[in-house]
Parts: sequence; structure tokens; C-alpha cells
Amino acid sequence: MITALLHPTPHTKIMLITSHRDAMVEELGQCLAPYEGLMDLSLFRGEHQEISHPTLHKIVTLNDYHALAGGIPRDYACVIVHDVLDQHASPLKFLKHIYRTLLNACEIIIVQKNGSMPIAEVESLLDQVDFRAINTMDDLLEGYEVTVAKKMHMWGNGL
Repeated sequence: MITALLHPTPHTKIMLITSHRDAMVEELGQCLAPYEGLMDLSLFRGEHQEISHPTLHKIVTLNDYHALAGGIPRDYACVIVHDVLDQHASPLKFLKHIYRTLLNACEIIIVQKNGSMPIAEVESLLDQVDFRAINTMDDLLEGYEVTVAKKMHMWGNGL
């Protein structure tokens, strides 16, 4: 379960960026609910189930894979990128934008189907953007590679 990687505190705010709204929305919502957390969704084109949860805060529809996910600087405790990075026209620019939307000492979680993008390439992109403590797991979710990285306070891009 992806929620094993989250560390919610009261009023935690996260963003899920995905090409398909599915059961992950419900799972994340149930994890955040006891903490009165909020979840923003940035939805790229794809198959989206009509799943709703009281923790949903803002839903933004993105028209193509050139778009950057919404968010203001230092707004999220975690950003989850689900099956999007390998399709994005400019993954480096996309990750730089996400870096700015994260609070200091918070994490990005990239979830993508096994083999959709080489792990070394994902880790290299994260490193170029100054994410640290990069770790990839291929046994957390069946059929998926999960990469976690941290935005460190006063490292690299700072902000």
C-alpha cells in the first residue's frame, strides 16, 4: 500500500498527479481523514473513475503532457506522481515544478508500471533537480516501481 510511505500529521496536504483516478484516491483519502488532511488532484488525460472522498480539496484537469501540475511554492507535504513521468514531454521541468511545490524535508513518490522508464533515468532526473535520499522499490506494489525522494532543507535549490 502506498500509504505506508506517508507520515500524515494534522492538516497534512498532499497532491496526487495521475493519468487515471482509481482506488488510490480512496486509499489516500482514508489515510488522511483521521488527520483532517487534504488532497489535491491534478488529472492528466486518461481513464478516471468517479471516486470521491471528503479529503478531496482541489481537482485540476490538465489537457496534455506538456502541462505542469498545479500548486504554489511550499504547499504540499507529499506529491505522488502516478503513471505520468514517463509520458511527460519535459520530465525535468515537470519535476522542478514539483520541487517548488513541496515543503522542505518532504517527499515526492513516483509510482509507475514496471519497465515504463528505466529506474536509473528516474533517479538521475530526481538528482538533477536536487532531490536527495532517492530510493526505488519494486516490491511495494505488484507490477509497479515506486521511487521516493526527499526535498532537503537548504540543499541545492533550497526554496
